[in-house]
Amino acid sequence: MSSRFISFCLLSTFIFFSACGSDSGGSGNDVVGPGDDDPIVPAGPVSFSQDVSQIFHSSCAGSGCHINNVKNGVNLTTYATAMGSIGSAYGGPIIVAGNASLSPLVDKLGSSPRFGKRMPDGKSPLSTNKISTISKWINEGALNN
Repeated sequence: MSSRFISFCLLSTFIFFSACGSDSGGSGNDVVGPGDDDPIVPAGPVSFSQDVSQIFHSSCAGSGCHINNVKNGVNLTTYATAMGSIGSAYGGPIIVAGNASLSPLVDKLGSSPRFGKRMPDGKSPLSTNKISTISKWINEGALNN
C-alpha cells in the first residue's frame, strides 16, 4: 500500500474517533438527553430510509446544497443519487460501502476534511450521533433499507 493511502486511513480514523469524545462545536443540540431531537445511534441495523435519509434531508438541504441539487458532484436526495455521487474534489464515490473511514462523505463531516470545508456548509456541524449513524450505515454495507 502507498504511504499516502495509509496516511489517509490513519487521518480519517483519527478524525472519526476525535469527534466521538467531545462536543462538535454545534449549537448545543449535540448532547443527547431527554426531549432532545438528536436521535441515538440505532442499536440494530441502520435504515437508510428511516435514519440516514432523514439526517441528509434535515442537514444537507439549503440554497444550492445537496438535496434536489447536485453540488460538487454530490446529490443526497435519494439512495440512488447518494450512492451515485462522485465527489469532484475526491474523484470517486462519496460512499464506500462497508468502509466509512474511506468514504469522502464521512471525511467531509469531520472537523478537518481533506478537501474544502466541513459540511454542512453554513450550518452547525452534525452531532457525533448523526455522524456515527451515517458511519454505521456505511460500515453495514450502505444498504437501501
